[in-house]
Amino acid sequence: MMRVLVLDGASAGAQARALIACVEVTPAAGCRVEQVREVEGRGGSEAFPLLARELIAACGWSVTTLDMVAVVVGPGSFTGLRASVAFAQGLSLGLGCEVIGVTTGEAMADALRAQAVPPGTRILCCSVARRGRAFVESIPAGTGRGDIRAVMLDDPDAIPPGPVLLAGNAARQVFDACGQGHDGPGRDDMILSALTGPDACQIVHAALQRREGELPPRDVQPLYVDPPEARLPAAGLRPPPRRAE
Repeated sequence: MMRVLVLDGASAGAQARALIACVEVTPAAGCRVEQVREVEGRGGSEAFPLLARELIAACGWSVTTLDMVAVVVGPGSFTGLRASVAFAQGLSLGLGCEVIGVTTGEAMADALRAQAVPPGTRILCCSVARRGRAFVESIPAGTGRGDIRAVMLDDPDAIPPGPVLLAGNAARQVFDACGQGHDGPGRDDMILSALTGPDACQIVHAALQRREGELPPRDVQPLYVDPPEARLPAAGLRPPPRRAE
């Protein structure tokens, strides 16, 4: 039996959803969600430490019995990723349990591949981003690593020729931006999936795939698509404080 704490604070935007769950994995029963909470709105991942304690207690577990922390590393919310990944790493360091990071697309990949779509359909997982954009993660046919990039929603050529299956919490925005949601010709090679985000068992499944080497290694670090916006001060950094004599 394996006890897993699942953290997903990647979702961004006005409809952000942070997910935390306690999941039990056994050879006989597979993945079973013992407790789950979803926090709507921005900043949900900041409540993870308190919610983790509540959920673990509700399961009758102890933090010392955790075997793994499975955390979504991106793409998505800058703050949500920093908070959830830092908490996951802290638990791993303090408790000695394993921590594994997966992307949103990796967690949703098997469910999306199973959808009835024309052969050769390209699968894209679209996540909400700022400034009129979306983060688009390609889902490979096998278990390799897809590429992740930011696209402008007002660029109809940002999405490659189809057939294309769009999933994720920004899939509708991308779908509409390509003319599908309005009157007019639009594109006829795009399919909109009903899946907007991974559930707890999908995240655990992807983490176990990475653990078994079925997915390529990935550092447990926030996956930022955009370059950092912070800049060093023009006058340079202040000198370190002097130690008292």
